[in-house]
Amino acid sequence: MISTSEFEFDADSILCCRLPNCKQWIAEISREVESAKVDFQYSHQIGDRWENAYLPVESVPSVKMPMRLARDLVLKKWKIKTAILFTPLASLSLSHPPFWFNIAEVGEKTGVHDHAKLASFSGVVYLKSEPLAGDLFFRKEGIADLCINPKVGKMVLFPSYLKHGVHLNKSRQKRVSLAFNLFPFPFPSVEW
Repeated sequence: MISTSEFEFDADSILCCRLPNCKQWIAEISREVESAKVDFQYSHQIGDRWENAYLPVESVPSVKMPMRLARDLVLKKWKIKTAILFTPLASLSLSHPPFWFNIAEVGEKTGVHDHAKLASFSGVVYLKSEPLAGDLFFRKEGIADLCINPKVGKMVLFPSYLKHGVHLNKSRQKRVSLAFNLFPFPFPSVEW
């Protein structure tokens, strides 16, 4: 059984857990990312930093484990069925896989955003982090930010509409995370 902790943020809940066998899994995905990093595709640049780095699931099959665990935890905690996608889905206007890597060098941060367009829940898993690497924070107007410290092997799950960002990386090394979206199941009919 996986031990979870929960944070209440206004009327919303944010769930954290430590991935089982995280050392083994992180070593495996780190090897996969390292061998495939020449194939990174990027969605957008903010300042001098590429915000999201994408790889096909065939290059990083280890991403399936935390995403499946996230789907199961969302069902258990929120009683909501979600779908996992490992490849882009044209009918949902996805040009990249719905999982990506964020690589923040020292002195970099991630601005406030949400994933509300089509996703129902989002998650992040920390692959590389040390103290002062930059907290994940959630923001709502009129409420103090909720900050969650990144730790290797930690997974954070939250409703996709929540605004969030990452504070400045003040550590001595880059921070690396896997982020992903889970989608409503069954898929709603989408008209474009």
